[in-house]
Amino acid sequence: MKKLLFAIAVALLPGVATTADSPPAEYIDKGACPFECCVYRAWTVESDTVAYAVPDKNAKVIGLLKAGAIVQAITGQVHSSPARFVVNRPHAEYRPGDVLWVYTYLAEGYFKVWRDGAMQEEDLGFSPYGGSPGARCENKEQCWGQLEKELTFTWWVKVRAKEGWEGWSNRPEHFGNKDACG
Repeated sequence: MKKLLFAIAVALLPGVATTADSPPAEYIDKGACPFECCVYRAWTVESDTVAYAVPDKNAKVIGLLKAGAIVQAITGQVHSSPARFVVNRPHAEYRPGDVLWVYTYLAEGYFKVWRDGAMQEEDLGFSPYGGSPGARCENKEQCWGQLEKELTFTWWVKVRAKEGWEGWSNRPEHFGNKDACG
């Protein structure tokens, strides 16, 4: 009986797959910084930005970060829904028709993907920030599959204001100095 109740409870948790082969409807990638050279450090606030108590747009607003301020970026979370990637030519252990469920972009073509009941990292050979408009691989020699739609995700960042309070924002585009390469 305890095992049955545990199985039911796990199945009802958000972000947990209900069968070994079904991908989570939402995946929360804690600590993620979703682009090449992404770095958590001192960031500049480029536009007034609301900060929440937790990474949820319905959470309590705990402060306003004013444009021009410097904050310490502490960490982040990428909340994503799966995008179906279909293999169209043989690659490593993959065969045409195999399906990967794509979540977080990591860097240099690598993504977090769901396959055979587990989350793993895979080099899909492209960046979602380039291409047409990021859902397709443009280098035909490098491409071994295609996303059926663009990735959908929300990047939440946790920052510390100079006054010492900490909060979360779902507007990372409101901050500068996130890119260690540029």
